[in-house]
Amino acid sequence: MIDKKVDFLPFRDMPWDDFERLVWELVQAVESLSPCHRYGTPGQAQGGVDIVGRAADGGWHAFQVKQVTRFTETNARKALDTFVHGPRPQGAARLVIVTSCRGTRTQVRDLAHDYQDRHPELALGEIWDAEHLGILLRSRPLIVARYFGDEAARRFCDHEALGELSCMESADGLVGPGIPLAAADPFGLEVHEAVTVDHTTDDGSLPSYFRRPFDDELGTAVDLVLTGRSVMRVLLGDSSTGKTRAAWEAIQRLPGGWRLWHPAGPGDLLDSIDLVAPRTVLWLNEINRYLLSGDTDRDEQVAGRLIELLRSARSAPVLVLGTAWHEHWSTMTTAPRDERAQTKALLVRCWIRVPEMLSEDELSTLTAEPERTDRRILQAARLAESGHVIQYLAGGPAQLERYETGSPAARAVLQAAMDARRLGHGLDLPHAFLKDAAAVYLTSLQRDLARPDWFLRAVEYLSAPCRGVRGPLTPAAGSSLPNSLEPSHYRLSDFVELHARRHRQMECPGAGFWSAAVRYAASARDKVALSREALARGRTKDAEALAMAAAEDGEGAALSMFALWLEEHDKDEDALSYFELAAEIGDAEARVVLAWRYERAQRLDEAERWYRKAAESSGRFDAAVGLASVLSQRGDDTPAAQLYEAVLDRGVFGARVVEHQARWLADQDQHERALNLATLSFQAGNSEAFTGLAWSYMYTDTPRAIEVFLHAIKAGDRNAPRELAWVYENEGDTARAEHFCEIAVSLGETNALRGLGMIRRSKGDHRSAAGLLWRAYNLGVRHALPELARLREEAGELKRAERLYWRVLQEGDPSAEQDLVRILETTGRTRQAEDLAARSAALLEVLARARAARGEREAAEQVLVPAIRQGNPNLLLPLAAIRRQCGDTAGAQLVLRQAQDAGVRFAAERLAEVEAESVRPEAVRDARS
Repeated sequence: MIDKKVDFLPFRDMPWDDFERLVWELVQAVESLSPCHRYGTPGQAQGGVDIVGRAADGGWHAFQVKQVTRFTETNARKALDTFVHGPRPQGAARLVIVTSCRGTRTQVRDLAHDYQDRHPELALGEIWDAEHLGILLRSRPLIVARYFGDEAARRFCDHEALGELSCMESADGLVGPGIPLAAADPFGLEVHEAVTVDHTTDDGSLPSYFRRPFDDELGTAVDLVLTGRSVMRVLLGDSSTGKTRAAWEAIQRLPGGWRLWHPAGPGDLLDSIDLVAPRTVLWLNEINRYLLSGDTDRDEQVAGRLIELLRSARSAPVLVLGTAWHEHWSTMTTAPRDERAQTKALLVRCWIRVPEMLSEDELSTLTAEPERTDRRILQAARLAESGHVIQYLAGGPAQLERYETGSPAARAVLQAAMDARRLGHGLDLPHAFLKDAAAVYLTSLQRDLARPDWFLRAVEYLSAPCRGVRGPLTPAAGSSLPNSLEPSHYRLSDFVELHARRHRQMECPGAGFWSAAVRYAASARDKVALSREALARGRTKDAEALAMAAAEDGEGAALSMFALWLEEHDKDEDALSYFELAAEIGDAEARVVLAWRYERAQRLDEAERWYRKAAESSGRFDAAVGLASVLSQRGDDTPAAQLYEAVLDRGVFGARVVEHQARWLADQDQHERALNLATLSFQAGNSEAFTGLAWSYMYTDTPRAIEVFLHAIKAGDRNAPRELAWVYENEGDTARAEHFCEIAVSLGETNALRGLGMIRRSKGDHRSAAGLLWRAYNLGVRHALPELARLREEAGELKRAERLYWRVLQEGDPSAEQDLVRILETTGRTRQAEDLAARSAALLEVLARARAARGEREAAEQVLVPAIRQGNPNLLLPLAAIRRQCGDTAGAQLVLRQAQDAGVRFAAERLAEVEAESVRPEAVRDARS
């Protein structure tokens, strides 16, 4: 049977977004434009341009993509007029119209040539139709395979080009970002260099690898990608525990043809992630660089695009490998419920824990056959303290020893570097900043006695190698001061940085550190990060100075943050001027806040102006919805509806913003419009739209909340019967509550039983509550069990409650630990309570509060103080609360000042409360009582 070639590709059958992406890839391959990116987002005014790129001569070229069955003279005239007379992106002088039509009408080509004659300064005559696209694609099977499949590529593309499909190499180099895996350098991927033995150089560049149990989990991930699936894994462990080396060893199993891409940062990732080809390793060492960049919106965009990549059948298989410290992981995965939703969704169940130490069995295995063990590993196994073999290999202890034994000047420089990094400065620390800031860590006598070249001597000492690895502070690659051989920037070793994060949390640098940052911090983004930390430590003047310095560099985020802080502290008038300045600079959040304020004040012209600026500069959903709100208030319903539609088309996140607008309309008594928007939000995929609107009425207009839920049921909302059951139960209508609860259960919403049981428990109906909770548990609602345990505890049945809490814990739900610590402590089983509480800082707080409640203040403090010293500054707040309850106002103030220096959230507010009480004796007496 002859396998005939295909003459045309089915461009018109593709999803529109895929067609535009295909054209984007093809343009990069054919035109060699760099940069080249898709222009704007759906719903934005784009001036008739979908793709824009810069040629080697510096000129910009624009492409308009039309997925249509017919492209008429009228369509062409509109496209050409828009480009000729509109705002052309980057001043582009060439327009190419790309269509999915099989051919192009003569009248259309004649019209394009006519426009070219009338505008000789522009290039307007090109139209790429399906026939022309096919000509360009016949020699590019990788692009064809990515969008239409390997079989389509084999049947469509030229025979001599098909070799690319097997070797993943192409003449034009368009094989996706990255390099061949075989060409990757482990040290370029940030695998640590190892210590040397006796200064010899005959050992291999990397020690032989010693497999540990977690490597099996990583191997399973590689097995999955070899079956064609896309997989993500993050190796979780602190500095120098072997995360990056383990990832490197895992990918050595991948066959030829695989590529590796290590994006330089979040911007690089977002620019090129659409081009990732199948059989690519996406290397995200220190994943916090991409998901904790200081720009939450961009972090969420990165997470969302990674989720899309992992779900994309066209890109599979892809292996996404990351590493993370526990500190960063906690920040990424334990944000409040409404924050970092995309990041949390990306990281759920993808982590592999890397132990900090080798076990006794592993150490025995290493040393059992010394003649067969790499000499470096053998030395580390014999000399490393407490099983920290990997850290020893990376030279960590030697770096800390260099710090501990250094001169006052060397220690000052390193302390300035440590504080800068832990407070948010980027990797590269400027020479001028370190020199200026380090002086603050010296006494006046030490500064007076220092030699003129004290800083140069200090950095020379700190940058000297430690047992074959870099020193604790080393020159950044490729950096030097103008007209000098001195480095312009330095980098702190990550082992020393982690040491600083653990042991310097309670330290707040003096004023000179912050003023040095104002003058010399490396970038506006660094000033924003440091401004945030200054504000968290109560240093408002320093925070303001850094925010203004960032604004001078064109970054308004810190000003917005400072303005929000002023608002929270009832200084609205002062806040307005900072919002205005940030908005003028271009900060999208400030523009939205400013527009929102003007809208509430009915200054609609100013509101519209700022909403438009925010929408055009950032594409923020809340800006588009705010603009729609202003237009609606003016009676411009058609453009308002178009804006709402554009936001809703962007998926569930856009739909949630529309839901919030519906709630605001409800507050303004615009109930019909609110219900209409909530309905649109629900239809766009927001399953919580009606629930959010209805609960905004609860406690003020319950009948209307019920009406919303009844409307939601008719619209197909499966959540509504559950919510109605709870509303009716709260209103005392038991019959209706049970009726709608059964409807919810029949729809699979078995959590309705748990909620109903909790309400009845709160009303004292323990028997009925227990029945509902057991039924929920038996239907698979596991979190009904802790509610049952609490019910038994409230009923005074402590033994039954404790048995249930242990059962909850055995089923993998750690929420019962706090209850168990409390019960064990209050029933006199102190040793058991202490053993269980040792698992986390939160449990230690429960134990301390239980002891304080019995009047044992000293015992309570003995629980908290050691944990605080071991790196848990958040426990300073409960320590202060215990002292405050005991009437020790001075002690509470002392602890709260330490908490503020450590940047503990709410420490400043608690300190202000206590200080206010100290000048009002009657308030102190009230607190004691």
